[in-house]
Amino acid sequence: MKDLLKKGSLFRKYYSKTIAIVFGYLFVVGAFLMIFISVQWWNEKIEVLTDNANYIASISDDIFVNANDESNGNLINKILKIMSNSTQSDYFITNVDGRIVICSDESNSNHVQKCEIHKSVIISESYMKRALNNGFSDYTRDEVFGFGKFVVAVPIIIEGSVKGAIFAVEDAITGLVPYMLSISRIFFYTFFVVIVSSFFILYILVRKITVPVKEMKEVTNHFAKGEFDYRANEDYKEEYLSEFAKSLNKMAYELSIEDEAQKSFVANVSHELKTPMTTIGGFIDGILDGTVPSEKTLEYLSIVSNEVKRLSRIVVSMLNLSKIEAGEVSISPKKYDVSYQIFETLLSFEKKINEKNIRVEGFEEMGNVIINADRDLFQQVIYNLFDNAVKFTPEGGIISVKAENNDDKTYITIKNSCKEITDEEISRIFERFYKVDKSRSFDVKGVGLGLYIVKTIVNMHGGEISARSVDGESLEFVFSIPLD
Repeated sequence: MKDLLKKGSLFRKYYSKTIAIVFGYLFVVGAFLMIFISVQWWNEKIEVLTDNANYIASISDDIFVNANDESNGNLINKILKIMSNSTQSDYFITNVDGRIVICSDESNSNHVQKCEIHKSVIISESYMKRALNNGFSDYTRDEVFGFGKFVVAVPIIIEGSVKGAIFAVEDAITGLVPYMLSISRIFFYTFFVVIVSSFFILYILVRKITVPVKEMKEVTNHFAKGEFDYRANEDYKEEYLSEFAKSLNKMAYELSIEDEAQKSFVANVSHELKTPMTTIGGFIDGILDGTVPSEKTLEYLSIVSNEVKRLSRIVVSMLNLSKIEAGEVSISPKKYDVSYQIFETLLSFEKKINEKNIRVEGFEEMGNVIINADRDLFQQVIYNLFDNAVKFTPEGGIISVKAENNDDKTYITIKNSCKEITDEEISRIFERFYKVDKSRSFDVKGVGLGLYIVKTIVNMHGGEISARSVDGESLEFVFSIPLD
């Protein structure tokens, strides 16, 4: 728990940010809720005041028609009092001049001057003009009715003539505050429950995300140190975490293979360079100090020449790999007959083929096959594949060649007799620095770059290459490139 909540931890960052978002969200919701309730409350108040004013206006004609009938005024006064008490509002009736003729606070309709509230009140001309015209409802901010008042005015029309107006006035703030306090109290309790529950729910949710990420971070720290044996836990209910862990483990597997290949490369290069250099040095020293008889000088110089050529091939392969990986190799495709190039390349292995008594098949059936490729780069492809075939073909074995245009691609197949190679070895045969099991009785000289370079060049031409074991007796390479 302490590790999760310590300063700067991933859990603490996400947890605090998520809680802040929840607080902000609830605050915004609360603000909008208060605004909505306020507007709704005001609209309802105005609607009630308007309905009451319309009702009073409909029964107030007797005040003006029978001005001397005191009973009529008393009836209206009682109605105004009832409405005033029930709605906590102030109701009064004016004539067309803005003078109040009856109000909710005066028991005698003919002596409004006795009312301390309304006896000196005269409604301004601007308000009366609006009231006598079509009536109005407003929220006032002036000294006529006072600040923060709801005012509703309805004209009193008798026999088509406007005789006065009924006004309904209510304090907006005084009525709203208690109402809003009640709503706020309910919202606060709800807010408290949501926040408390959010603390626990978010703790669980954020922990379910950050703890696996922390575990994966620990695994990647081991990867950074070159320790690729560690694996992330893949048993997560969340699909995205499980997929992420699987991808991480797959990366670790590939890195371990790469690391193993590089270690193997260093060992192979060291061995491949050391052996010919030791041979060259020993024979040259023997010739110089006279240890080697003069009649055998040419023979040993020939061995030295072969070792130098071997060193040259290793260095060239490494340089080609370096250029390919740096993106410095570009292709310049041209159309030419690849069948001739295949035949010409095979001739360069004639001596080795004769020494191992290898039979070559397929040229008698091969016609002219035109391809669109970089001739120099493709020379490396064909040379490396034949070099691999001659190397691994046993004494008296067979190498067969096939090239043809099919649909929109050119297919070239090179197959050679070979002892059985496992599926795992075939799946890795195009990896750089990879060499077939050294326990086999094959000629395994080289550093494992030839087939990797072949695959890279074929891919650069938009093609594909594959290898497969045929009946455990042959190894077949098939690659294709588009005609255009």
